[in-house]
Amino acid sequence: MCSKQHLSGWWILTLAMCFSHVAYGQSDSAPKPTPETNSTEPERPVIRTVELDILIQSAPNYRVKAQEWGRLLQELGYAPKFRQPKPGEEIRVEDIVQGDRVTVHIVCGMSSDGSIRIGRQKFTLTDSNKLRIVLDELRDYGSGGPPQRNPTWGMTEKQLLEVMKVLSEPVTEVVHLESPLVAVESLGLPEGVKLTFADAARERALGRRPESAPEELDLKGCSKGSGIAIVLAQYGLGFRPQRIAANRFELQIDAGGETNNLWPTGWKTQETVAKILPAYLKSIPVDVEDAEVSALLAVVSERLKIPVFNSSFELAAAGKNLDELTYSRSEKKIAPSRLLTSIGDKLQLGFDVRVDEGGKLFLWATTAEESAAFRARFAHVKQLTE
Repeated sequence: MCSKQHLSGWWILTLAMCFSHVAYGQSDSAPKPTPETNSTEPERPVIRTVELDILIQSAPNYRVKAQEWGRLLQELGYAPKFRQPKPGEEIRVEDIVQGDRVTVHIVCGMSSDGSIRIGRQKFTLTDSNKLRIVLDELRDYGSGGPPQRNPTWGMTEKQLLEVMKVLSEPVTEVVHLESPLVAVESLGLPEGVKLTFADAARERALGRRPESAPEELDLKGCSKGSGIAIVLAQYGLGFRPQRIAANRFELQIDAGGETNNLWPTGWKTQETVAKILPAYLKSIPVDVEDAEVSALLAVVSERLKIPVFNSSFELAAAGKNLDELTYSRSEKKIAPSRLLTSIGDKLQLGFDVRVDEGGKLFLWATTAEESAAFRARFAHVKQLTE
């Protein structure tokens, strides 16, 4: 039986908050959630308005530029307020919730050269088109920005936990890899969930299985969230959830990997690997004289009693065939953790013990670059040690 890791909704949510850099430089705390409605009542649309403050100094050149910015912003449909900063005040973007109305409060600063900054982005008077796009996105989506760039894909905490629960259902059958669409649908989509496609993924999602991908994956017992991510990774695809209404979600399939703010292919474990999988750090006898990496992974998988899955598309794109790559080491006994680290360092591969939404551990084999991106994604999440 595979090792199990208890994964609370709180922990998954904490991880999700660390997915990507904040879109517009707001504080690291999540945007205040938009109001929830009782599931028995029709949901009311959220009404957003923009309040735009531009912090200036008292020097005459700031007042001159303020007039120019005022005219430009009015042409873009926004009414700015120019004022001096309060003691200790910083530029920011925040959502202020009042009932079913959300005010997107943008506080930007003007520099002595007349440019303004919204979060990490700098604008001059010649950047009207770029500025319009940013302001319109904030108006339409709030401080988190568009769902595809938002760490929680535009969902509130309650909504995110709802989709987590849905995607924690276990897979019950072996998955045969044909087209991505057929393979994902064979997992059995939970009730209220449907698939959509981003333009970048449409052609690939309907195509055939890449030669690098296995013919089938034994995902029985894995959660459907990580299961779908594992399947799609064989095609260079992933997905992000989008909430349509109460208990209704779309999974948008898109091209990309660990760096594209897609649903992760497994999660960082809540507790240290040393605690939940002590065998990972204990030496085992293993023949590592010109051994294929795939064979070594099979040995590690058998000793740890957890399955191993490969990111075949990324590995093939990097020219890494685990059935052909070999590794040698003089030691007759070595801990799996040291063995995989050594293989990774030598062959530019990455191996991570991950956990799915239902608490099942698995080993993920990918490129060193993708593994580094996964670790960076969760770098600010501290594991429990007790």
